[in-house]
Amino acid sequence: MTRRLPNLKQLRAFEATARHQSFKKAADELSVTQAAVSHQIKALEEYFGCRLFSRLNRKVLLTEAAATYAQEITEALDRLEWASARFSSLEMRGTIRISVTPFYANRMILPYIDEFLSQYPNLNVEFDYSYKIADFSEAALDGAVRYGVYDASKKSMRLIHLDRVVPVTSPALIQNLPVPMMPSEIAKLPLAAVSGQERYWHQWFKAAGHPMQDDRAWTRHEQRALALDFALAGNAVALADLPLIRRELETGSLVRLSEIEITLDRGIHIASAPAPFEDARLAAFGTWLEERVSRISKIDRKADTS
Repeated sequence: MTRRLPNLKQLRAFEATARHQSFKKAADELSVTQAAVSHQIKALEEYFGCRLFSRLNRKVLLTEAAATYAQEITEALDRLEWASARFSSLEMRGTIRISVTPFYANRMILPYIDEFLSQYPNLNVEFDYSYKIADFSEAALDGAVRYGVYDASKKSMRLIHLDRVVPVTSPALIQNLPVPMMPSEIAKLPLAAVSGQERYWHQWFKAAGHPMQDDRAWTRHEQRALALDFALAGNAVALADLPLIRRELETGSLVRLSEIEITLDRGIHIASAPAPFEDARLAAFGTWLEERVSRISKIDRKADTS
């Protein structure tokens, strides 16, 4: 059976004008001229053979019959958008844009991204490098890789891994002293902490059986990347996530001072843009990243026991 439907462009112009009660606002939403919207409305009125709007000086009002029709068209377009979003969410092709900090990308994603892309040859990943909170309403982003306290109640956040931290520093700071070092010896060294996260040092020393003094002086840094750079330069000891510093430990630019490690209540998660369905492409990226970090962690643990 052949469907008897008005032109879709005319329906979109009508529905947008009805919602905004304005040709201008409808034109802005549809990215067309006001004259184009007016033309589409006029054509739709000719199709039905009746007026749909009463034109006033500053706005347009729906006729009584057209108001019911407009509501039904809005509901129909919502269902069409919903169905399209669901279909699109299942397609493993196209491009996804992900925001990530340069610090994490350079260590955990970019060296291995070819591995992910080889699994999905029809998929492309674009990265937006930023330390800012991802604003999905302003940026064309599908997801954001961010570091912070994990909140299981947030459905839009997927945990990738929690931090497994150990004390590390540059060999220049300890000047060939034997390692591993006793917690009491580490306590005598200058410590670097992220501002507001000093409690993690207290947690580590408690786990090591050597509680810290509350008046302990240390340097504070705005980001963990800065705290780690400070340690790399030989200025202090920092708590660092093991997978994140694997290369520095292998090259000897950082030295692990103790076998004692603790797992923090914060780590890496992927936040997704609000959508009626989970994007299968972003979910696949999250699964790959989670498995990649897990493989690195297993290698590290094997090396520790060998």
